[in-house]
Amino acid sequence: MSGDWYGQSNRGRYGSQSYGQRSGYQGGNYGNDRGFFEKAGDEVKSWFGDDDAQRRRERDEHRGRGPKNYSRSDERIKEDVSDHLTDDGSLDASDIEVTVSSGEVTLDGNVSSRMDKRRAEDCAYRVSGINHVQNNLRVKDNDWSTTGTTQTSSTSPGMTGTGKTSNGA
Repeated sequence: MSGDWYGQSNRGRYGSQSYGQRSGYQGGNYGNDRGFFEKAGDEVKSWFGDDDAQRRRERDEHRGRGPKNYSRSDERIKEDVSDHLTDDGSLDASDIEVTVSSGEVTLDGNVSSRMDKRRAEDCAYRVSGINHVQNNLRVKDNDWSTTGTTQTSSTSPGMTGTGKTSNGA
């Protein structure tokens, strides 16, 4: 019964894959880079002669360092940010506008929750070549008037909202 847990396959179960093999959100980097724990673990493993860990550490030393005076074009950054927003299955990006100027990404528009606002910003930060993300997204207000709830008055019986009695006194 190896690989099975009470007759069920381990595929898709929590803990069935090592940390570095999971897809999706991994400490803010969405799998594009190795996280702190992977790097720290390889540091310790390399002390004890693990050659693979040593090679991974050496690869991490220069990751993200490009040629001198190189910068990505704003149009390319805009396209990549838009692709990341589109590819995120948990985010409705249909009301988000992306603009880029000198490597600074600006997100304008509306989203349905604060989590979506943060998620859109995280999507933008995943793209290389960005100096800053200005998140001007607004969370859509819930329209309480259409839900059937009514507002209650805090006035006492016989009193109007002006503090006068209903008979004019």
